[in-house]
Amino acid sequence: MYAFNETRSTARANDTPNGDSSAQHAGGRPLERPRLLDQLDRFRRSDRRLLTMWAPAGAGKTTALTNWSDRVRSDGETVRWLGATDLLADEPIGEDWLFVDDVDRLLGGLGVPPLIRLITRSGPGVRFVIAGRYEPSGFAAVTDAAGGRSVVPTRDLAFDVEDTLALALRFGLVLPIQDAETLTARTGGWAAGLALAMPYLLEQPDPAAAVARFGGDQHQVADYLVVRVLDTLDEDDRDILMRAAVGSDVPLALAVTLTGRSDVGAVLHRLSARNVLVSASPDHDGFRFHPILAGYMRAEFRRREECGAVRNHVAAASWYEAHGDHVTALEQALLARDPDALRTQIEHSGGTLLMQGRTAIVSTALRALPPGQDTLATLTLRVGMDAPTFPDRIGAEERLVEASVLLAAAEPAVADRWRPVVVALSSFLIEDPDAASVRLRELGDFMRSAPVESLDIALLLRSAVAWCLVVMRRRADAEQLLRSIQGAASRAGYSWVFLVATDTAATLAVRSGDWRTASAYEAQVDAVPFDTTPPYNRATARALLVSTSRAYARCEPVSFTALHRIDAADPVGSELGLLFHVRALLLVATLDASPAPRDALARLVQLVRFDGRNHPRIVAAVSVRMQSWSAALHGAPAATEIRRVLADVLGPDSLELNTLRLLAGTRNDHVVEHAVVDALDGDDAAWSGSSIVNAHLALASHACIHGRVAESAERVRRALDVSEEFGYAREFLACRGAGAQLVFRHRGSYGALEPYADHVLALAEHERIGVGQEHPDATVPLTPKEQELLLELPAHQTVAEIAAKHHLSVNTIKTHLRSIYGKLSATGRTEAVSAARRRGLL
Repeated sequence: MYAFNETRSTARANDTPNGDSSAQHAGGRPLERPRLLDQLDRFRRSDRRLLTMWAPAGAGKTTALTNWSDRVRSDGETVRWLGATDLLADEPIGEDWLFVDDVDRLLGGLGVPPLIRLITRSGPGVRFVIAGRYEPSGFAAVTDAAGGRSVVPTRDLAFDVEDTLALALRFGLVLPIQDAETLTARTGGWAAGLALAMPYLLEQPDPAAAVARFGGDQHQVADYLVVRVLDTLDEDDRDILMRAAVGSDVPLALAVTLTGRSDVGAVLHRLSARNVLVSASPDHDGFRFHPILAGYMRAEFRRREECGAVRNHVAAASWYEAHGDHVTALEQALLARDPDALRTQIEHSGGTLLMQGRTAIVSTALRALPPGQDTLATLTLRVGMDAPTFPDRIGAEERLVEASVLLAAAEPAVADRWRPVVVALSSFLIEDPDAASVRLRELGDFMRSAPVESLDIALLLRSAVAWCLVVMRRRADAEQLLRSIQGAASRAGYSWVFLVATDTAATLAVRSGDWRTASAYEAQVDAVPFDTTPPYNRATARALLVSTSRAYARCEPVSFTALHRIDAADPVGSELGLLFHVRALLLVATLDASPAPRDALARLVQLVRFDGRNHPRIVAAVSVRMQSWSAALHGAPAATEIRRVLADVLGPDSLELNTLRLLAGTRNDHVVEHAVVDALDGDDAAWSGSSIVNAHLALASHACIHGRVAESAERVRRALDVSEEFGYAREFLACRGAGAQLVFRHRGSYGALEPYADHVLALAEHERIGVGQEHPDATVPLTPKEQELLLELPAHQTVAEIAAKHHLSVNTIKTHLRSIYGKLSATGRTEAVSAARRRGLL
């Protein structure tokens, strides 16, 4: 374990502090943090003489002071670190800077007079840097003696994610960003906690799992807390901390309830003033316990009194539930680690949280229950987490059958509460129009005979009615009902009900080929605030997917971290049912970013072959990329095969297939062109809005090739119009920027859309896609045999060896090579390999 002694005492002037302040020194020197160096620079530019820093033990004060001292010395100024003896001395001090660390301990019971004497006996140009755990009593007199002061806020010492990543690298540990985010949150950015975490993580076989469980109960951290933070507390103070620290933020009224002491507020305020990792809320109506301290205190209470700790968390859960905070109530039930208490709290809070879209905590709680011990409530909630489209329909049906059995045996009050939910959820499993018609009558009878007073349940039942209307293809009736459900759910804050209704409406629009309405509903999903904390259920995962997909399509900054987490958590798609959507988006991003995405293309083709028929809208969005890259990497026959695969999914006469035929330059181009024009200028039905953009761009390219410049410009303008309205800028950059090239070719002819055209070109420049010149990555029309022989060129082998491998004559090979060199504008093998790599052919 690392030592964290922050006290700096020196025996002679100008000594550099010796000893380690906080393991931020791993690697031999302190970790520099620009944010804190900026604090020093601002102080140096001011006319102030005194700079103070107050923070708990282990916050990194001494490391910051060491960095400051080094910076000042490097600029030619003199520095002296003062100890207790220096503070009591009377001789004048001639250094430019005086550093006093851990001042509250150095002063002991002497108070602030030694500091006042230090300032008064020093020259007017001397500057003072004073740090400690807390500000000594009467420090205002020190400030007056110095003529004012600057203060480093305690929050500035907390590590952010970038600091955590830098510290990890100092220890030789490469952390993924998501793990660094988790670790920073779990430690509250506390320097000592992070520094202690690094050697611990280095020893773990699974660092990511170790990050998720790291906290105050880790023995390295616990030892440090006892020795360096809690060392000044008596047993009474520790007992109050153990009973009150049930979480990070604890209201004063709850602290009184948990401790049974009316003076708990005064005790915690005193500890807060002494920076014992406790701070009072701004309104003084509660307290914030550092997450590391809270974790340690909870574990210590459980070690001392197991039953008392359980009762404490159960009492906290009841208190939060009574005050309407169901999330924290369920969190407290989880901390109790008692299955009965957790099951009871799920029954009380789970339904409300599900309706509100706060499903991450519900999912965590359900997973924590022992298997095979579901009640009616927990079983129903498990089914609800997957509605309205169930990835595991057989499992959902089995659970609903079991729920029906439990309903029959339940007490009347319990049955009345959960029966409407079971009836509604079972309706979403219906796909047959006749069965939907029967269920519609049953739902009407049920709603008339058993009026539901709860708005969220009433809206859920109406969503079930809307689903039956969708299955029965009564689009107008379904749309009208769904809009009213969305409005009511949005006003009431029932995000999950809103998502169910919106998902149903989007499904209806897609089935009708109405991509505009489907896009509008997706925009509504994107705007709904959702709890995006893992673990994900289908609702939160769907919302994250839509948000990420839309941001990527608009070329906005986007992180795929959440999608990778979803992919890892549900590798076969049986839980969330989003495997195809997630992997397709990740592979598309790889296709767009890589100069030679052979592996990504192969995996995308395999994905579409395996499950594409169930996801035509996603397939439509990736179809142009699939054909373009297949032609570039494997030749025209491969592109033809891709069109055959896509025709099975999208339909041979769909707008998407005709667009691909037009781009491929197949025979009967004029027939295909007319088919695309008729589709776009008619009802423009399509699986996806990106299909409309790509169809206009295909027509623009075809018109340009045949010299119809005005027609080409008009098609590009219409593609820009759709893209600006619905957010499909990415389509202009796909396939090595073919669309952006067309935008550049006709720039100046787009009228009111000219600013958006400039935006597209700026995006292309940012992605390093060259426009305005012959594209360096233009597709080379190699024959299949030339493609095959091109792969042989990077290897060191003779023409004769290549000929023998392919059972061809040397002269035949030479003929093919000359053709390859000509198409690549190369004079020899080396140039041909370089050119092929630039074009993504190798």
